[in-house]
Amino acid sequence: MFQRQYVWREEKQLSRLWSDLHAKTKQRMDRKTTSPHFLGAIVIANLPTYGRQVQAYDVIDGQQRLTTFQILLTAFRDVAKSHSSEFADELNKYIVNVGIMDDKTVERYKVWPTQVDRFQMKTLVDSGSLNTVTELEQTSLGRQRTGVEPFMIVAYKYFHQQIADFVATDSADSTHDDRIETLFHTLKHDLALVSIELEGGDDPQVIFETLNGFNEPLLPTDLLRNFAFQRAYREKRGEDDKTPDELYNEYWLPFDQHFWKRDEKQGRLKRPRADIFFQHFLAMKQATDVNVARLYHDYKIWIETEAPYPRIVDELKDLAKFASVFKKLLTPDEPSELSAFAGMLNAFDVKTISPLILFLCGEAELEGDALTQALTILESFLIRRAVCCLTTKNYNRLFLQLVEILRGKGDVVEALRVALLHGTGDAVVWPDDISFKQAWLNRPLYNDLTSSRVQYILKSIEQAKRTTKNEDIHIKSVLTVEHIMPVAWEKNWPLADGSFAKPAIDRLLVDEENPEVEKRALLVNTIGNLTLLTHPLNSSLQNSGWDVKRPEITKQSSLALNRELLDIEVWDDNEIMQRQGKLLEIAVIVWPR
Repeated sequence: MFQRQYVWREEKQLSRLWSDLHAKTKQRMDRKTTSPHFLGAIVIANLPTYGRQVQAYDVIDGQQRLTTFQILLTAFRDVAKSHSSEFADELNKYIVNVGIMDDKTVERYKVWPTQVDRFQMKTLVDSGSLNTVTELEQTSLGRQRTGVEPFMIVAYKYFHQQIADFVATDSADSTHDDRIETLFHTLKHDLALVSIELEGGDDPQVIFETLNGFNEPLLPTDLLRNFAFQRAYREKRGEDDKTPDELYNEYWLPFDQHFWKRDEKQGRLKRPRADIFFQHFLAMKQATDVNVARLYHDYKIWIETEAPYPRIVDELKDLAKFASVFKKLLTPDEPSELSAFAGMLNAFDVKTISPLILFLCGEAELEGDALTQALTILESFLIRRAVCCLTTKNYNRLFLQLVEILRGKGDVVEALRVALLHGTGDAVVWPDDISFKQAWLNRPLYNDLTSSRVQYILKSIEQAKRTTKNEDIHIKSVLTVEHIMPVAWEKNWPLADGSFAKPAIDRLLVDEENPEVEKRALLVNTIGNLTLLTHPLNSSLQNSGWDVKRPEITKQSSLALNRELLDIEVWDDNEIMQRQGKLLEIAVIVWPR
Protein backbone atom coordinates (compact mmCIF):
# COMPACT_ATOMS: atom_id res chain seq x y z
CA MET A 1 0.00 0.00 0.00
CA PHE A 2 2.72 2.49 0.97
CA GLN A 3 5.64 1.12 -0.99
CA ARG A 4 7.76 3.25 -3.29
CA GLN A 5 6.59 4.75 -6.55
CA TYR A 6 6.82 2.85 -9.80
CA VAL A 7 10.49 2.81 -10.83
CA TRP A 8 11.01 0.13 -13.48
CA ARG A 9 12.85 1.40 -16.56
CA GLU A 10 13.35 0.26 -20.11
CA GLU A 11 17.06 -0.50 -20.00
CA LYS A 12 16.96 -2.43 -16.70
CA GLN A 13 13.65 -4.29 -16.58
CA LEU A 14 11.11 -3.48 -19.33
CA SER A 15 13.24 -4.54 -22.29
CA ARG A 16 14.15 -7.77 -20.53
CA LEU A 17 10.50 -8.60 -19.85
CA TRP A 18 9.48 -7.86 -23.45
CA SER A 19 12.39 -9.88 -24.81
CA ASP A 20 11.31 -12.91 -22.77
CA LEU A 21 7.68 -12.46 -23.77
CA HIS A 22 8.55 -11.99 -27.44
CA ALA A 23 10.67 -15.17 -27.42
CA LYS A 24 7.80 -17.19 -25.90
CA THR A 25 5.37 -15.78 -28.46
CA LYS A 26 7.68 -16.74 -31.33
CA GLN A 27 7.91 -20.28 -29.97
CA ARG A 28 4.12 -20.51 -29.90
CA MET A 29 3.87 -19.10 -33.45
CA ASP A 30 6.39 -21.71 -34.62
CA ARG A 31 4.31 -24.40 -32.87
CA LYS A 32 7.21 -25.38 -30.67
CA THR A 33 6.66 -27.03 -27.32
CA THR A 34 7.03 -24.42 -24.60
CA SER A 35 7.37 -24.48 -20.86
CA PRO A 36 6.09 -21.62 -18.70
CA HIS A 37 8.47 -18.69 -18.29
CA PHE A 38 9.00 -17.87 -14.59
CA LEU A 39 8.43 -14.20 -13.74
CA GLY A 40 9.39 -14.41 -10.08
CA ALA A 41 7.37 -14.31 -6.88
CA ILE A 42 4.98 -11.97 -5.15
CA VAL A 43 4.05 -11.83 -1.48
CA ILE A 44 0.50 -10.80 -0.59
CA ALA A 45 -1.63 -10.52 2.52
CA ASN A 46 -5.40 -11.00 2.50
CA LEU A 47 -7.35 -7.86 3.42
CA PRO A 48 -10.69 -8.10 5.21
CA THR A 49 -13.64 -7.24 2.95
CA TYR A 50 -17.30 -6.80 3.77
CA GLY A 51 -20.61 -6.80 1.94
CA ARG A 52 -20.24 -5.94 -1.73
CA GLN A 53 -16.52 -5.17 -1.56
CA VAL A 54 -14.27 -6.93 -4.07
CA GLN A 55 -11.83 -9.46 -2.60
CA ALA A 56 -8.57 -7.54 -1.99
CA TYR A 57 -4.95 -8.25 -1.11
CA ASP A 58 -2.16 -6.03 0.17
CA VAL A 59 1.01 -6.47 -1.91
CA ILE A 60 3.98 -6.90 0.43
CA ASP A 61 6.51 -7.62 -2.32
CA GLY A 62 6.13 -7.74 -6.09
CA GLN A 63 4.38 -4.41 -6.52
CA GLN A 64 6.67 -3.41 -9.40
CA ARG A 65 6.06 -6.71 -11.24
CA LEU A 66 2.29 -6.54 -10.88
CA THR A 67 2.15 -2.89 -11.89
CA THR A 68 4.35 -3.53 -14.93
CA PHE A 69 2.23 -6.48 -16.04
CA GLN A 70 -0.90 -4.36 -15.69
CA ILE A 71 0.66 -1.60 -17.81
CA LEU A 72 1.67 -4.18 -20.42
CA LEU A 73 -1.89 -5.56 -20.57
CA THR A 74 -3.27 -2.03 -20.90
CA ALA A 75 -0.92 -1.21 -23.77
CA PHE A 76 -1.81 -4.53 -25.45
CA ARG A 77 -5.52 -3.82 -25.05
CA ASP A 78 -5.13 -0.41 -26.71
CA VAL A 79 -3.15 -1.88 -29.62
CA ALA A 80 -5.78 -4.60 -30.07
CA LYS A 81 -8.51 -1.96 -29.95
CA SER A 82 -6.78 0.03 -32.72
CA HIS A 83 -7.03 -3.12 -34.88
CA SER A 84 -10.71 -3.61 -33.95
CA SER A 85 -9.78 -6.94 -32.41
CA GLU A 86 -12.23 -8.84 -30.24
CA PHE A 87 -9.34 -9.51 -27.88
CA ALA A 88 -9.46 -5.87 -26.69
CA ASP A 89 -12.60 -6.66 -24.67
CA GLU A 90 -11.12 -9.96 -23.50
CA LEU A 91 -7.96 -8.22 -22.28
CA ASN A 92 -10.03 -5.64 -20.44
CA LYS A 93 -11.36 -8.40 -18.18
CA TYR A 94 -7.82 -8.81 -16.81
CA ILE A 95 -7.43 -5.06 -16.25
CA VAL A 96 -10.67 -4.04 -14.52
CA ASN A 97 -13.26 -5.75 -12.33
CA VAL A 98 -16.89 -5.79 -13.43
CA GLY A 99 -20.16 -6.40 -11.67
CA ILE A 100 -21.46 -5.27 -8.29
CA MET A 101 -18.97 -3.62 -5.95
CA ASP A 102 -18.97 -1.20 -3.04
CA ASP A 103 -16.78 1.60 -4.50
CA LYS A 104 -16.32 1.43 -8.27
CA THR A 105 -13.94 4.41 -8.29
CA VAL A 106 -11.36 2.15 -6.60
CA GLU A 107 -12.45 -1.47 -6.78
CA ARG A 108 -12.83 -1.63 -10.56
CA TYR A 109 -9.03 -1.57 -10.95
CA LYS A 110 -7.32 -4.97 -10.67
CA VAL A 111 -4.12 -3.32 -9.44
CA TRP A 112 -4.31 -0.24 -7.21
CA PRO A 113 -0.77 1.18 -6.86
CA THR A 114 0.85 3.40 -4.24
CA GLN A 115 -0.96 6.70 -3.67
CA VAL A 116 1.22 8.99 -5.75
CA ASP A 117 0.93 6.68 -8.80
CA ARG A 118 -2.82 6.13 -8.71
CA PHE A 119 -3.77 8.97 -11.02
CA GLN A 120 -1.32 7.71 -13.62
CA MET A 121 -2.73 4.18 -13.43
CA LYS A 122 -6.32 5.40 -13.67
CA THR A 123 -5.39 7.54 -16.67
CA LEU A 124 -3.75 4.63 -18.50
CA VAL A 125 -6.56 2.18 -17.81
CA ASP A 126 -9.39 4.61 -18.58
CA SER A 127 -7.90 6.41 -21.62
CA GLY A 128 -8.17 3.56 -24.09
CA SER A 129 -5.61 4.83 -26.61
CA LEU A 130 -2.06 6.08 -26.96
CA ASN A 131 -3.25 9.43 -28.34
CA THR A 132 -5.42 10.11 -25.29
CA VAL A 133 -2.59 9.20 -22.92
CA THR A 134 -0.21 11.55 -24.78
CA GLU A 135 -2.70 14.42 -24.63
CA LEU A 136 -3.31 13.94 -20.92
CA GLU A 137 0.41 13.70 -20.25
CA GLN A 138 0.89 17.29 -21.40
CA THR A 139 -1.83 18.55 -19.07
CA SER A 140 -3.08 16.68 -16.04
CA LEU A 141 -0.21 14.19 -15.67
CA GLY A 142 2.19 17.00 -14.91
CA ARG A 143 5.10 16.55 -17.32
CA GLN A 144 4.97 20.30 -18.04
CA ARG A 145 5.32 21.06 -14.33
CA THR A 146 8.32 18.85 -13.59
CA GLY A 147 9.91 18.32 -17.00
CA VAL A 148 10.10 14.62 -16.15
CA GLU A 149 8.04 11.97 -17.93
CA PRO A 150 6.38 9.68 -15.32
CA PHE A 151 7.82 6.16 -15.34
CA MET A 152 4.38 4.57 -15.78
CA ILE A 153 3.82 6.58 -18.94
CA VAL A 154 7.29 5.66 -20.20
CA ALA A 155 6.51 1.97 -19.60
CA TYR A 156 3.14 2.21 -21.34
CA LYS A 157 4.66 3.91 -24.39
CA TYR A 158 7.45 1.35 -24.53
CA PHE A 159 5.12 -1.65 -24.45
CA HIS A 160 2.65 0.00 -26.84
CA GLN A 161 5.46 0.57 -29.37
CA GLN A 162 6.86 -2.97 -29.03
CA ILE A 163 3.45 -4.64 -29.30
CA ALA A 164 2.34 -2.40 -32.18
CA ASP A 165 5.54 -3.20 -34.09
CA PHE A 166 5.11 -6.92 -33.40
CA VAL A 167 1.49 -6.97 -34.55
CA ALA A 168 2.24 -4.90 -37.67
CA THR A 169 5.11 -7.13 -38.83
CA ASP A 170 4.45 -8.38 -42.36
CA SER A 171 4.37 -12.17 -42.61
CA ALA A 172 2.91 -14.66 -45.07
CA ASP A 173 2.24 -17.06 -42.21
CA SER A 174 0.18 -14.79 -39.92
CA THR A 175 -2.19 -11.84 -40.04
CA HIS A 176 -2.41 -8.99 -37.56
CA ASP A 177 -5.28 -10.78 -35.81
CA ASP A 178 -3.24 -13.99 -35.64
CA ARG A 179 -0.40 -12.18 -33.92
CA ILE A 180 -2.74 -10.52 -31.42
CA GLU A 181 -4.31 -13.89 -30.59
CA THR A 182 -0.93 -15.61 -30.24
CA LEU A 183 0.41 -12.92 -27.92
CA PHE A 184 -2.78 -13.15 -25.85
CA HIS A 185 -2.42 -16.91 -25.39
CA THR A 186 1.27 -16.50 -24.56
CA LEU A 187 0.38 -14.08 -21.78
CA LYS A 188 -2.38 -16.36 -20.54
CA HIS A 189 -0.64 -19.74 -20.68
CA ASP A 190 3.14 -19.35 -20.99
CA LEU A 191 4.02 -17.15 -18.02
CA ALA A 192 4.24 -18.31 -14.41
CA LEU A 193 4.26 -16.35 -11.16
CA VAL A 194 4.65 -17.75 -7.65
CA SER A 195 2.21 -16.20 -5.18
CA ILE A 196 3.00 -16.41 -1.46
CA GLU A 197 0.09 -15.53 0.81
CA LEU A 198 0.85 -14.57 4.40
CA GLU A 199 -1.03 -16.07 7.30
CA GLY A 200 -2.49 -14.20 10.22
CA GLY A 201 0.58 -14.49 12.46
CA ASP A 202 3.07 -13.25 9.86
CA ASP A 203 4.45 -9.72 10.25
CA PRO A 204 4.29 -7.96 6.84
CA GLN A 205 6.82 -5.32 7.92
CA VAL A 206 9.50 -7.87 8.82
CA ILE A 207 8.99 -9.66 5.51
CA PHE A 208 9.02 -6.37 3.60
CA GLU A 209 12.38 -5.41 5.11
CA THR A 210 14.02 -8.66 3.96
CA LEU A 211 12.88 -8.32 0.36
CA ASN A 212 13.78 -5.82 -2.33
CA GLY A 213 12.68 -5.05 -5.85
CA PHE A 214 13.83 -6.41 -9.19
CA ASN A 215 17.45 -5.15 -9.09
CA GLU A 216 16.17 -1.84 -7.64
CA PRO A 217 17.44 -1.62 -4.03
CA LEU A 218 15.05 0.01 -1.60
CA LEU A 219 16.15 3.46 -0.47
CA PRO A 220 15.98 4.46 3.21
CA THR A 221 12.94 6.64 2.51
CA ASP A 222 11.11 3.65 0.98
CA LEU A 223 11.71 1.62 4.12
CA LEU A 224 10.80 4.51 6.42
CA ARG A 225 7.52 5.09 4.56
CA ASN A 226 6.47 1.49 4.90
CA PHE A 227 7.55 1.41 8.55
CA ALA A 228 5.43 4.47 9.36
CA PHE A 229 2.26 3.39 7.59
CA GLN A 230 2.35 -0.23 8.71
CA ARG A 231 2.22 1.25 12.22
CA ALA A 232 -0.54 3.61 11.13
CA TYR A 233 -2.67 0.67 10.01
CA ARG A 234 -2.15 -1.15 13.31
CA GLU A 235 -2.86 1.91 15.45
CA LYS A 236 -6.32 2.22 16.98
CA ARG A 237 -8.32 5.14 15.62
CA GLY A 238 -11.26 7.09 16.91
CA GLU A 239 -14.13 8.29 14.74
CA ASP A 240 -12.52 11.69 14.19
CA ASP A 241 -9.02 10.35 13.49
CA LYS A 242 -7.66 10.38 9.97
CA THR A 243 -7.19 7.16 8.04
CA PRO A 244 -3.70 6.07 6.91
CA ASP A 245 -4.60 7.18 3.38
CA GLU A 246 -5.55 10.63 4.64
CA LEU A 247 -2.36 10.85 6.71
CA TYR A 248 -0.32 9.91 3.66
CA ASN A 249 -1.95 12.53 1.45
CA GLU A 250 -1.57 15.28 4.04
CA TYR A 251 1.93 14.61 5.36
CA TRP A 252 3.93 12.09 3.32
CA LEU A 253 2.86 12.63 -0.28
CA PRO A 254 5.45 15.41 -0.92
CA PHE A 255 8.30 12.98 -0.09
CA ASP A 256 7.17 10.80 -3.01
CA GLN A 257 7.17 13.68 -5.48
CA HIS A 258 9.92 14.89 -7.79
CA PHE A 259 11.41 17.61 -5.56
CA TRP A 260 12.39 15.20 -2.79
CA LYS A 261 13.54 12.47 -5.18
CA ARG A 262 16.11 14.69 -6.90
CA ASP A 263 19.75 13.91 -6.10
CA GLU A 264 21.62 16.44 -4.00
CA LYS A 265 25.38 16.59 -3.47
CA GLN A 266 26.45 15.81 0.06
CA GLY A 267 30.20 15.64 0.46
CA ARG A 268 31.56 13.68 -2.48
CA LEU A 269 28.35 11.74 -3.15
CA LYS A 270 24.89 12.48 -4.47
CA ARG A 271 21.78 11.06 -2.82
CA PRO A 272 18.02 11.71 -2.96
CA ARG A 273 17.03 14.82 -1.04
CA ALA A 274 14.54 12.88 1.08
CA ASP A 275 17.25 10.51 2.32
CA ILE A 276 19.50 13.46 3.19
CA PHE A 277 16.66 15.14 5.07
CA PHE A 278 15.89 12.04 7.17
CA GLN A 279 19.58 11.65 7.95
CA HIS A 280 19.84 15.25 9.23
CA PHE A 281 16.47 15.00 11.01
CA LEU A 282 17.51 11.92 13.00
CA ALA A 283 20.96 13.39 13.68
CA MET A 284 19.27 16.51 15.09
CA LYS A 285 16.83 14.51 17.22
CA GLN A 286 19.59 12.36 18.73
CA ALA A 287 22.38 14.97 18.61
CA THR A 288 24.64 12.32 17.16
CA ASP A 289 26.06 11.51 13.73
CA VAL A 290 23.95 9.17 11.57
CA ASN A 291 25.43 6.94 8.88
CA VAL A 292 23.07 6.87 5.90
CA ALA A 293 23.77 3.16 5.47
CA ARG A 294 22.16 2.61 8.89
CA LEU A 295 19.54 5.35 8.61
CA TYR A 296 16.49 3.09 8.53
CA HIS A 297 17.86 0.78 11.21
CA ASP A 298 18.75 3.67 13.54
CA TYR A 299 15.44 5.46 12.95
CA LYS A 300 13.49 2.31 13.72
CA ILE A 301 15.43 1.72 16.95
CA TRP A 302 14.86 5.36 17.96
CA ILE A 303 11.10 5.05 17.44
CA GLU A 304 10.82 1.66 19.16
CA THR A 305 13.07 2.36 22.16
CA GLU A 306 12.42 6.03 22.91
CA ALA A 307 8.79 6.27 21.72
CA PRO A 308 9.19 10.01 21.01
CA TYR A 309 5.66 10.42 19.63
CA PRO A 310 2.34 9.48 21.26
CA ARG A 311 0.79 8.68 17.87
CA ILE A 312 1.78 8.28 14.23
CA VAL A 313 0.07 11.54 13.29
CA ASP A 314 2.39 13.40 15.69
CA GLU A 315 5.43 11.82 14.05
CA LEU A 316 4.21 12.72 10.56
CA LYS A 317 3.39 16.31 11.59
CA ASP A 318 6.90 16.67 13.02
CA LEU A 319 8.50 15.32 9.86
CA ALA A 320 6.46 17.70 7.71
CA LYS A 321 7.40 20.68 9.90
CA PHE A 322 11.14 19.98 9.76
CA ALA A 323 10.98 19.10 6.06
CA SER A 324 9.61 22.58 5.33
CA VAL A 325 12.70 24.05 7.02
CA PHE A 326 15.09 21.79 5.13
CA LYS A 327 13.38 22.63 1.84
CA LYS A 328 14.28 26.29 2.39
CA LEU A 329 17.94 25.30 2.78
CA LEU A 330 17.72 23.45 -0.54
CA THR A 331 16.14 26.38 -2.41
CA PRO A 332 18.17 29.55 -1.67
CA ASP A 333 16.76 31.28 -4.76
CA GLU A 334 13.24 31.23 -3.33
CA PRO A 335 12.53 34.08 -0.88
CA SER A 336 12.49 32.99 2.76
CA GLU A 337 14.08 33.88 6.09
CA LEU A 338 16.77 31.29 5.28
CA SER A 339 17.46 32.14 1.63
CA ALA A 340 20.57 34.32 2.14
CA PHE A 341 22.03 31.92 4.69
CA ALA A 342 21.30 28.95 2.42
CA GLY A 343 23.14 30.73 -0.40
CA MET A 344 26.14 31.11 1.87
CA LEU A 345 26.03 27.41 2.80
CA ASN A 346 26.01 26.49 -0.88
CA ALA A 347 28.96 28.76 -1.66
CA PHE A 348 31.01 27.45 1.26
CA ASP A 349 29.74 23.85 1.00
CA VAL A 350 28.86 23.52 4.67
CA LYS A 351 25.98 21.02 4.60
CA THR A 352 26.90 19.46 7.95
CA ILE A 353 25.30 22.43 9.69
CA SER A 354 21.83 21.27 8.59
CA PRO A 355 20.90 19.45 11.85
CA LEU A 356 21.66 22.63 13.81
CA ILE A 357 19.51 24.76 11.48
CA LEU A 358 16.68 22.21 11.77
CA PHE A 359 16.96 22.52 15.54
CA LEU A 360 16.99 26.32 15.58
CA CYS A 361 14.02 26.70 13.23
CA GLY A 362 12.00 23.57 13.99
CA GLU A 363 12.59 22.74 17.65
CA ALA A 364 13.69 26.04 19.20
CA GLU A 365 11.28 27.73 16.75
CA LEU A 366 13.39 30.85 16.34
CA GLU A 367 11.93 33.45 14.01
CA GLY A 368 12.19 37.16 13.25
CA ASP A 369 15.04 39.02 14.94
CA ALA A 370 16.05 36.02 17.06
CA LEU A 371 16.56 33.84 14.00
CA THR A 372 18.41 36.63 12.18
CA GLN A 373 20.78 37.01 15.15
CA ALA A 374 21.44 33.26 15.32
CA LEU A 375 22.14 33.03 11.59
CA THR A 376 24.42 36.09 11.77
CA ILE A 377 26.42 34.41 14.55
CA LEU A 378 26.79 31.21 12.54
CA GLU A 379 27.66 33.01 9.33
CA SER A 380 30.27 35.10 11.11
CA PHE A 381 31.76 31.93 12.58
CA LEU A 382 31.94 30.26 9.16
CA ILE A 383 33.15 33.28 7.16
CA ARG A 384 35.83 34.28 9.65
CA ARG A 385 37.15 30.72 9.78
CA ALA A 386 37.17 30.50 5.97
CA VAL A 387 39.08 33.79 5.65
CA CYS A 388 41.58 32.52 8.23
CA CYS A 389 41.86 29.22 6.30
CA LEU A 390 40.86 27.08 9.29
CA THR A 391 39.75 23.47 8.87
CA THR A 392 36.16 22.33 8.31
CA LYS A 393 36.84 18.68 9.20
CA ASN A 394 35.28 18.79 12.66
CA TYR A 395 32.12 20.67 11.67
CA ASN A 396 29.71 17.72 11.78
CA ARG A 397 30.69 16.89 15.37
CA LEU A 398 30.74 20.56 16.40
CA PHE A 399 27.26 21.37 15.11
CA LEU A 400 25.73 18.27 16.71
CA GLN A 401 27.42 19.20 20.01
CA LEU A 402 25.81 22.63 19.70
CA VAL A 403 22.39 21.00 19.32
CA GLU A 404 23.01 19.10 22.56
CA ILE A 405 24.24 22.24 24.34
CA LEU A 406 21.35 24.44 23.17
CA ARG A 407 18.54 21.93 23.80
CA GLY A 408 16.60 23.12 26.83
CA LYS A 409 18.26 26.54 27.02
CA GLY A 410 16.00 29.55 27.56
CA ASP A 411 17.91 32.11 25.50
CA VAL A 412 19.08 29.96 22.61
CA VAL A 413 20.71 32.82 20.70
CA GLU A 414 22.87 33.93 23.62
CA ALA A 415 23.72 30.32 24.46
CA LEU A 416 24.84 29.81 20.86
CA ARG A 417 27.05 32.91 20.94
CA VAL A 418 28.63 31.94 24.26
CA ALA A 419 29.26 28.35 23.16
CA LEU A 420 31.08 29.48 20.02
CA LEU A 421 33.08 32.12 21.91
CA HIS A 422 34.35 29.43 24.27
CA GLY A 423 35.75 27.34 21.42
CA THR A 424 39.54 26.98 21.45
CA GLY A 425 41.90 25.31 19.02
CA ASP A 426 42.01 25.48 15.25
CA ALA A 427 39.11 23.03 14.85
CA VAL A 428 36.50 25.12 16.70
CA VAL A 429 37.82 28.64 17.35
CA TRP A 430 35.77 31.66 16.28
CA PRO A 431 38.52 34.04 15.07
CA ASP A 432 38.62 37.38 16.88
CA ASP A 433 39.06 40.74 15.14
CA ILE A 434 42.85 40.59 15.38
CA SER A 435 43.12 37.20 13.68
CA PHE A 436 40.45 38.12 11.16
CA LYS A 437 42.20 41.41 10.31
CA GLN A 438 45.57 39.73 9.87
CA ALA A 439 44.15 37.17 7.43
CA TRP A 440 42.01 39.75 5.61
CA LEU A 441 44.93 42.08 4.97
CA ASN A 442 47.62 39.52 4.22
CA ARG A 443 46.18 36.33 2.76
CA PRO A 444 45.69 35.90 -1.03
CA LEU A 445 42.00 35.09 -0.58
CA TYR A 446 41.42 34.60 -4.29
CA ASN A 447 43.81 31.64 -4.11
CA ASP A 448 42.78 30.43 -0.66
CA LEU A 449 39.04 30.40 -1.37
CA THR A 450 37.00 29.32 -4.37
CA SER A 451 35.64 31.95 -6.73
CA SER A 452 32.08 31.38 -5.45
CA ARG A 453 33.20 32.07 -1.87
CA VAL A 454 35.04 35.25 -2.78
CA GLN A 455 31.98 36.29 -4.76
CA TYR A 456 29.74 35.74 -1.72
CA ILE A 457 32.03 37.82 0.51
CA LEU A 458 32.18 40.70 -1.98
CA LYS A 459 28.43 40.52 -2.63
CA SER A 460 27.74 40.73 1.12
CA ILE A 461 29.94 43.83 1.36
CA GLU A 462 28.21 45.28 -1.70
CA GLN A 463 24.82 44.81 -0.05
CA ALA A 464 26.10 46.37 3.18
CA LYS A 465 27.33 49.41 1.24
CA ARG A 466 23.94 49.79 -0.42
CA THR A 467 22.07 49.42 2.86
CA THR A 468 23.97 52.32 4.44
CA LYS A 469 22.87 54.50 1.51
CA ASN A 470 19.26 53.25 1.55
CA GLU A 471 19.62 51.74 -1.92
CA ASP A 472 17.84 48.68 -3.27
CA ILE A 473 19.90 45.77 -1.95
CA HIS A 474 18.57 43.06 -4.28
CA ILE A 475 21.23 42.10 -6.80
CA LYS A 476 19.65 39.97 -9.50
CA SER A 477 22.51 39.93 -12.00
CA VAL A 478 24.90 37.01 -12.28
CA LEU A 479 28.12 38.42 -10.85
CA THR A 480 31.72 37.51 -11.62
CA VAL A 481 34.88 38.19 -9.64
CA GLU A 482 37.41 40.41 -11.43
CA HIS A 483 41.00 41.31 -10.54
CA ILE A 484 41.36 45.10 -10.79
CA MET A 485 45.11 44.80 -11.32
CA PRO A 486 45.42 41.60 -13.37
CA VAL A 487 47.35 38.54 -12.25
CA ALA A 488 49.51 38.98 -15.36
CA TRP A 489 50.31 42.60 -14.46
CA GLU A 490 53.96 42.79 -15.53
CA LYS A 491 53.46 44.13 -19.08
CA ASN A 492 51.07 47.06 -18.48
CA TRP A 493 51.38 47.89 -14.78
CA PRO A 494 54.68 49.61 -13.82
CA LEU A 495 56.28 49.37 -10.40
CA ALA A 496 56.61 52.42 -8.13
CA ASP A 497 59.85 53.51 -9.85
CA GLY A 498 58.20 53.31 -13.30
CA SER A 499 60.01 50.14 -14.36
CA PHE A 500 58.31 46.99 -15.60
CA ALA A 501 58.91 43.58 -14.05
CA LYS A 502 59.80 40.47 -15.98
CA PRO A 503 57.02 37.87 -16.42
CA ALA A 504 56.76 35.38 -13.55
CA ILE A 505 58.20 32.48 -15.55
CA ASP A 506 61.27 34.52 -16.49
CA ARG A 507 61.83 35.50 -12.86
CA LEU A 508 61.75 31.85 -11.85
CA LEU A 509 64.26 30.87 -14.53
CA VAL A 510 66.86 33.41 -13.44
CA ASP A 511 66.03 33.02 -9.73
CA GLU A 512 65.71 36.78 -9.47
CA GLU A 513 64.44 38.23 -6.18
CA ASN A 514 62.77 41.64 -5.94
CA PRO A 515 60.82 42.39 -2.73
CA GLU A 516 58.56 44.91 -4.48
CA VAL A 517 57.69 42.41 -7.21
CA GLU A 518 57.04 39.63 -4.68
CA LYS A 519 54.85 41.93 -2.63
CA ARG A 520 52.75 42.84 -5.67
CA ALA A 521 52.47 39.19 -6.76
CA LEU A 522 50.81 38.54 -3.40
CA LEU A 523 48.70 41.71 -3.36
CA VAL A 524 46.96 41.06 -6.70
CA ASN A 525 45.14 38.09 -5.15
CA THR A 526 44.11 39.84 -1.93
CA ILE A 527 40.57 41.08 -1.34
CA GLY A 528 41.59 44.72 -1.90
CA ASN A 529 42.31 44.02 -5.57
CA LEU A 530 39.06 42.16 -6.27
CA THR A 531 35.68 43.48 -7.35
CA LEU A 532 32.42 42.24 -8.84
CA LEU A 533 31.17 42.76 -12.38
CA THR A 534 27.64 42.28 -13.65
CA HIS A 535 29.19 40.92 -16.84
CA PRO A 536 32.82 39.86 -17.35
CA LEU A 537 35.28 41.99 -19.28
CA ASN A 538 36.32 40.99 -22.75
CA SER A 539 39.34 38.70 -22.41
CA SER A 540 41.39 41.10 -24.54
CA LEU A 541 40.91 43.83 -21.89
CA GLN A 542 41.56 41.83 -18.72
CA ASN A 543 45.34 42.39 -18.71
CA SER A 544 45.20 45.98 -20.00
CA GLY A 545 46.58 48.93 -18.08
CA TRP A 546 44.47 51.01 -15.67
CA ASP A 547 43.85 53.74 -18.27
CA VAL A 548 42.05 51.15 -20.45
CA LYS A 549 40.53 49.01 -17.74
CA ARG A 550 39.09 51.72 -15.47
CA PRO A 551 36.48 53.00 -17.97
CA GLU A 552 35.34 49.42 -18.61
CA ILE A 553 34.93 48.67 -14.91
CA THR A 554 33.25 51.97 -14.10
CA LYS A 555 30.69 51.35 -16.84
CA GLN A 556 29.29 48.90 -14.31
CA SER A 557 28.84 51.59 -11.67
CA SER A 558 25.47 50.18 -10.61
CA LEU A 559 27.62 48.33 -8.08
CA ALA A 560 28.81 50.42 -5.13
CA LEU A 561 32.09 48.49 -5.13
CA ASN A 562 32.87 49.94 -8.57
CA ARG A 563 31.59 53.50 -8.06
CA GLU A 564 34.35 54.09 -5.52
CA LEU A 565 36.94 53.37 -8.24
CA LEU A 566 35.77 56.20 -10.51
CA ASP A 567 38.07 58.92 -9.15
CA ILE A 568 41.22 56.84 -8.65
CA GLU A 569 43.80 57.98 -11.21
CA VAL A 570 46.48 55.41 -10.44
CA TRP A 571 45.75 51.89 -9.23
CA ASP A 572 48.84 50.60 -7.43
CA ASP A 573 49.96 48.68 -4.36
CA ASN A 574 49.05 51.51 -1.98
CA GLU A 575 45.51 51.75 -3.37
CA ILE A 576 45.06 48.00 -2.97
CA MET A 577 46.14 48.13 0.68
CA GLN A 578 43.96 51.17 1.41
CA ARG A 579 40.95 49.45 -0.13
CA GLN A 580 41.63 46.31 1.92
CA GLY A 581 41.36 48.39 5.07
CA LYS A 582 38.12 50.05 3.94
CA LEU A 583 36.55 46.70 3.08
CA LEU A 584 37.69 45.30 6.44
CA GLU A 585 35.79 48.07 8.26
CA ILE A 586 32.60 46.82 6.59
CA ALA A 587 33.47 43.13 7.01
CA VAL A 588 33.73 43.30 10.81
CA ILE A 589 30.27 44.89 10.86
CA VAL A 590 28.73 42.32 8.48
CA TRP A 591 30.36 39.42 10.37
CA PRO A 592 30.67 40.62 13.99
CA ARG A 593 32.02 38.54 16.86
